[in-house]
Amino acid sequence: MTERRRSTRMTYMTSARLENDRGVWESAVRDISSDGIFIATPRKFRAGERLQIRFRLRHSGQTVDLDAEIRRVTPDGVGIEIIWA
Repeated sequence: MTERRRSTRMTYMTSARLENDRGVWESAVRDISSDGIFIATPRKFRAGERLQIRFRLRHSGQTVDLDAEIRRVTPDGVGIEIIWA
């Protein structure tokens, strides 16, 4: 399989709040890069679905709010692309 990522991922474990017009869910960030995040969640999402994601950086305590689009759905969660406006 060819690697399509544009940037390096790093393991980053923290809780996250996902929100869209279907609801609000608590989930877990598993890894992160400058382009995207993998969110572990049992919730069923569809590729192309938009989300707002909120999580707190572990070391600084700063809250991060991101707009994102689901690009990949797996049995373990979703790979999302960050939308940099």
